[in-house]
Amino acid sequence: MRRTSKEKNNMLNELLLSLTKRAARAIPLAMAAALAGTATAQNLVPNPSFEDTALCNTYDPVRLQAARWFNVNWATPDVYECDLVRRCGVVWDPADSDVQASGYQYARSGTRFAGAYHWYGVNSSDTKEYLTVRLDQDLIHGTNYSVSLYYSRADGYKLATDRISAYFGPDSFFVQDYRTLPLQPQVDLMDPEHEYLTDEVNWTYLADSFVATGNERYMTIGSFLDSSQVNGIMAPTGSFNYCYYYYDDVSVVAIKPSGIGEVQFGIVQLADGSFRLNKLPYGPITVRVLDVCGKLIREVLASSSNGIIDLDFGGLDMANGLYVVNVLSKEGRGVARFVWSGG
Repeated sequence: MRRTSKEKNNMLNELLLSLTKRAARAIPLAMAAALAGTATAQNLVPNPSFEDTALCNTYDPVRLQAARWFNVNWATPDVYECDLVRRCGVVWDPADSDVQASGYQYARSGTRFAGAYHWYGVNSSDTKEYLTVRLDQDLIHGTNYSVSLYYSRADGYKLATDRISAYFGPDSFFVQDYRTLPLQPQVDLMDPEHEYLTDEVNWTYLADSFVATGNERYMTIGSFLDSSQVNGIMAPTGSFNYCYYYYDDVSVVAIKPSGIGEVQFGIVQLADGSFRLNKLPYGPITVRVLDVCGKLIREVLASSSNGIIDLDFGGLDMANGLYVVNVLSKEGRGVARFVWSGG
């Protein structure tokens, strides 16, 4: 049955109202802040996607084969290399039977990513793997920082937990042990739409924020709960009795205070199903489209000479529902929502 334009608009409005209420329940305050944008601040994490291969030929049991990153105990996290010619790190060949057993996943950015064990099950080994990096700048007292990364569960491992955590401290350290670090993380990266981190198909975006005490300069990523404290489940796939996560695109950026540097812009749907952003500031603009879970759908780098940017979602496999548009420019940041109904 063909519907009139008025009927379609009424349906979209009802869907938007429904999804907005659901999204408000699903997105916690910290995630909403991350979706709203991280101003124009730089990412303080050096080598955030593990692409720098300066340490490729260096052997040091305390360091990883990714410049600026290192491990802080006897356990040994991994850096994976999808470039089968360069072969720096754990070579991630989809034809390798061991890779197939672990669960093949191509890097989200570039050709490299990292991975670590998080859990061996209830009342089992407390062995934990951690990745640590010195930030490019010390954190500033009283400043709010957004912390994020993309994860994918290694689908050959049949356990999953509810979080990936990050601890920020003033000094580096090395513990002569392999068990859980006795530290209190400031950030727990969790999925607002799912209790457990079980996605083994996609790179899924996780974000949270915290206010710095001041002078924190090292970030350590991993699990800071003993095996009996972990909130975990059996995952949908896997044969190995462990929980193992891949990481890529790690970020720490300062968030501007609310109300400062806000970009007010409009969004309208065009006749061809695409969306137009208007009333944008002139100059270079980064536009990011995310779903309500915070997963990045599309990123566009554009120059707004006339205050307009068009978004075409042709070829993208997008489910019907509510999406978030985040814009970043030298003027500041802005956020808007729209409903996608298949064009």
